[in-house]
Amino acid sequence: MNLIEILKAHSSKVGQGQSIKKVHDLEARLNINLPQDFTDYLISLNYAEIFDDPVYGINPEIKRLDIYEQNKHKEHFKFGFLEVFSNDIDGTVYIRPDTGNVYNASFSMPIAKSFTEFVANVIKEA
Repeated sequence: MNLIEILKAHSSKVGQGQSIKKVHDLEARLNINLPQDFTDYLISLNYAEIFDDPVYGINPEIKRLDIYEQNKHKEHFKFGFLEVFSNDIDGTVYIRPDTGNVYNASFSMPIAKSFTEFVANVIKEA
């Protein structure tokens, strides 16, 4: 099962996705290249929930859900970590755009090799 299928199967709500142009605009504004699986998420869904907590997307009209707003001018982003998800159980989750690895707020070791692996692991633990 791929990331989109996992999110669709386990999210109470999913979005409609964003255009590739908006994804490229986001990458340009943040001066990064997103990992392919996260790009696929943005294009296919742009909104999904993991246990009722949202995965950030391109949502400038809702700042708490907007990946740009959650990262610009933030200390973690200056060090190469893109915040993509946060909840009370898993804490804040970050992707390293250069490697695709996923980290928690300790930033010490990756908790997953990809966003897809992170989502699959969280769903499997429930």
